[in-house]
Amino acid sequence: MNTKTAQIKNTLVNILSKYALPLLLGAVVMNIIFKTYLVDNVRLYTFGYVVYECLLFALFEWLKPKKVLRGLVYTALMVAVLFLGFQLLRAGFEHSGKSFINWFYVNRQEIGQIDEYFYFLFVGLGFFIISVLYYFTIVRYRSFGTMLVVLFPFFIYGKRADSMDTLDITIMLTVFIALMVHSRLVSDESKHDLVINGSYVAASAVFVTLVGALAMLMPTSSKTSYLEKNSNFFDVNIKSSGTYDNLSDESSPRFGADATGEILFNFTTTSDEQVIYLRRQSFDLFRNEKWVTDDSFYDFDIDKNVHLYGDNEVNSPSYVYSIAKSLADKDYTKDLGVDRSQFPDDLFSEKAVMNQFSDSFAPSYIPAPLMITPGENNVYIKTTHSEVYRPYDTAGNKLGISFEYIPETENERQAAANLDMTENQFKLLLSYGLTNGDVTSNQALNIYKIYALYTDVSAYDDKGGKMEALAKSITENCKNDYEKAQALVDYFEQNGYVYDNEYEPDDESIAYFLFTSKRGNCTNYATSMTLMARILGLPARYVEGFAAYEKNERGEFVVRDSHAHAFVEVFITGIGWMTFDPTVPGYQRDYSANGTNFDVSTFVSYFSRIVLFIGVAFVLVVFVFLNRIIEVFFRLSLKFRDNGDKVIRLYRRVVRLLTIASNEKLSGYTPEMIREYLVKRRGVELGGLIDFFEKTCFGGYVPDEAEWKMVYAEYKAQWKKLTKREKTTLELDKNM
Repeated sequence: MNTKTAQIKNTLVNILSKYALPLLLGAVVMNIIFKTYLVDNVRLYTFGYVVYECLLFALFEWLKPKKVLRGLVYTALMVAVLFLGFQLLRAGFEHSGKSFINWFYVNRQEIGQIDEYFYFLFVGLGFFIISVLYYFTIVRYRSFGTMLVVLFPFFIYGKRADSMDTLDITIMLTVFIALMVHSRLVSDESKHDLVINGSYVAASAVFVTLVGALAMLMPTSSKTSYLEKNSNFFDVNIKSSGTYDNLSDESSPRFGADATGEILFNFTTTSDEQVIYLRRQSFDLFRNEKWVTDDSFYDFDIDKNVHLYGDNEVNSPSYVYSIAKSLADKDYTKDLGVDRSQFPDDLFSEKAVMNQFSDSFAPSYIPAPLMITPGENNVYIKTTHSEVYRPYDTAGNKLGISFEYIPETENERQAAANLDMTENQFKLLLSYGLTNGDVTSNQALNIYKIYALYTDVSAYDDKGGKMEALAKSITENCKNDYEKAQALVDYFEQNGYVYDNEYEPDDESIAYFLFTSKRGNCTNYATSMTLMARILGLPARYVEGFAAYEKNERGEFVVRDSHAHAFVEVFITGIGWMTFDPTVPGYQRDYSANGTNFDVSTFVSYFSRIVLFIGVAFVLVVFVFLNRIIEVFFRLSLKFRDNGDKVIRLYRRVVRLLTIASNEKLSGYTPEMIREYLVKRRGVELGGLIDFFEKTCFGGYVPDEAEWKMVYAEYKAQWKKLTKREKTTLELDKNM
């Protein structure tokens, strides 16, 4: 190797040794952050960020010796980044109508991708991270400063209720550990003389890989922190009303859901229902593969503000049915061919009492069944969606409330199945009531709006009309609204659909789920049914809440975060809103007495970590003891040779070990030159082996057993000295 080539090599080695790990850590951290904000092109943006890092690092290095100029340039850069950041923030708000805080904290699938906010993160947060990494790894080594960078993904993912991939965490922490060790040796204030060679790289790689494997193997603590118990600890109230700030404008992610099995609250009920659907909130329109709320759906001709739930409002349990029955009792249905006997007197007469209680769960909303009536605790309902909430408990942030509700009984379902009335007949019935003063214009208008608004699928592109064709084929033999809704529910279970909460397809469209994968969680089933019902002209809304089915030893219903569920509410002509659950069996998980359950995926994940640890440990053992392992196999091979061949092979082995240790070509050396080399360079005497080698190789002599044992013992005594590595000329020159 000539001098110029050696200089280039040394320069590259120095650059890589100084900058590679800081740049790698920055890229890994931002890659993890990008994954929670980007739908695609994560790798492309990560590559762009690496280029951004390299340019800034090069600029910082150029400025480092210029004491006055560097401060001015860095300040100018910071001002430019801030200016650009403010412009991006303003553009993002104007484009989306959503605040940066909301976008930053809420899961991507819920709020969508806003490019301007992402670019602000790329430029602004990226500049900060690059600056921190450069200063605390190159200029002045401080592990705490570097740790600040590593904490960013944990903070972001934790607040967004998202979970980082185990492999991503392991890679990030592994690089961080490697950087902590390495930066102490190469930072500008380091006093160590570091030789970067193959041994250093290999040893460092094995060390950090082993640490990473151990980190993956370590089981998660069974204790939960305060932040885990109270996910609202860092909540920022971005709405004007503090009583409705825990609900979202967009639906939950349809894939990649995560839950801990933590108990949120308990409740008792006087109803004998086996599964009780507690609604959290409903949504209006399906846009860009997610459900959103729309202010136009609130524009009913009744009190639009918070108000006490009453019998004359559009979401009252008896609102629609009481109107239809009262008109039927006046024989208005006779001209429509609808028998008034289809409207029984006691349909909504049964009431149940629900008592909810919890030591920690304190949402502003109250998870409640659809048909709730006001109790003594000032239970409030939001118009149209009938979401239930109340002011915070004055005694503290605990859920403790009682209310009455009307359970959906078999009598109601039977009446809905028997009611032979179409939408047009019902509207005509309302017009009779309007004409005769039995129905107010507001009452009729509110029902008309339900049919107009909750059949809206304008924001969904049914390519080729496939969903419409499927919905019509499913319901072609159904005679009324209820039968159509129930047919949609039955379709999924009868056609091979599978419940899989862990499934994350490459194509997250609802069409892919409905026609191709047929695999997903409750959000996919509820979304599919809601869209098909609307296509058929059935008013329907997508609802998120809880499916309560687990009971404890005291007979109380137990509601966990893993019981979160999406279902459908369909407006049945002449009856009103009814609950339907199209999700196929499999979501009702069986919990043991201590609140845990056997999860195959968790077991597989943990087992894979054990396998990885064993694999890394095996590689570590092989690497550390490689020379010894090779030596063992060599010595075993000698047992199958005669003494003459053993001596020749042993001599060649000595030459081979010297060649590896010195990185010099010794194959052309004579035995006498090898003898001299051993004494002068290694301080080793192997005269017996060399003498017997010459006799055997050139004289045909075959040593006896005693002579062989003497030669072999001499070799074994000096083996460690033979394997000890000598410094190369470049290394010797560098240390001088």
